[in-house]
Amino acid sequence: MSEKEKLLEQLDNYGIDLAFMIQEAFLGYKYRKNNHKLYSADASIPTKLIKMYYELNPSEIVFDEMKKAFVSRYVLNESKLEGVNDQDIHGQIEIKGFQRMYEYIHSEDIEYMFDVYTLKDLHKQLFSYADYSECAGDFRNWDVYLPGTGTELSEWSMIRPKLNELDKEVQSLRKCASTVKGSGDVDMLLYYLDRCVELKCKLIKVHPFGDGNGRTIRGFINKLLEDAGLPPIYIKANERTDYHKAMNLANNEGNYSDIKAFYRYKVCDSIIELDINDRVKNADIVYKKKVQGKVKVKDALNS
Repeated sequence: MSEKEKLLEQLDNYGIDLAFMIQEAFLGYKYRKNNHKLYSADASIPTKLIKMYYELNPSEIVFDEMKKAFVSRYVLNESKLEGVNDQDIHGQIEIKGFQRMYEYIHSEDIEYMFDVYTLKDLHKQLFSYADYSECAGDFRNWDVYLPGTGTELSEWSMIRPKLNELDKEVQSLRKCASTVKGSGDVDMLLYYLDRCVELKCKLIKVHPFGDGNGRTIRGFINKLLEDAGLPPIYIKANERTDYHKAMNLANNEGNYSDIKAFYRYKVCDSIIELDINDRVKNADIVYKKKVQGKVKVKDALNS
């Protein structure tokens, strides 16, 4: 019997419901966040929660169905983060393309020759309904900059050489993703997450496209996260300042600590939104049915 199995057996002997304990821990996290007592460079809170969730969860963690919920619930968040107006016809076209991009991410088609250049395929999907969609997926051939960030983006002539170098990291992550997922080693999972975050920052710094880099690259990274059994993450518009501050620290000073911590908080957010909230909702439904059943029995006895 493994140490985990022994611990689970002991907790069961004490009458501790693990699913309920995990649920309450994450609801406590949610409460603290709603009261603005979360988000700092200290990643100890989300790290402990992620460890609890993956090490002690009594049921198998499957995010396949949750991927669909992610797209339907958070497509507008990604658009708002990038300043897309969902009331404008052009904004609606981009949102429709964003949904199509995630359909592609969650399809088998994306597995064919998956590498860093899959970014081009995602970009094509993102702008598939836009004017001049035939140009989508093309790398920029002009130099760009991000105002107010101080980040030096790659010169357009260096995009392919930079991406070729980063593809080594992509293939390394792809190679170990299934091992990480099946290992049950949460430290390995967190290390994998950190590597994905570093890759994400480097891809943003390359900035291969004229527009849509953030959405395309976040979709690409979400694919890598899902491959290892992590949930897809989303970033809300009201988190933009913290997100950009952490990104700038990583890309300007090579300090990834804040952005790695930020992503651990975001993994917890996704676990809550894609799993815990549904558990609570289902538990409420079961409770209400039990109450209704007792009322019917009582009425029948009194009639």
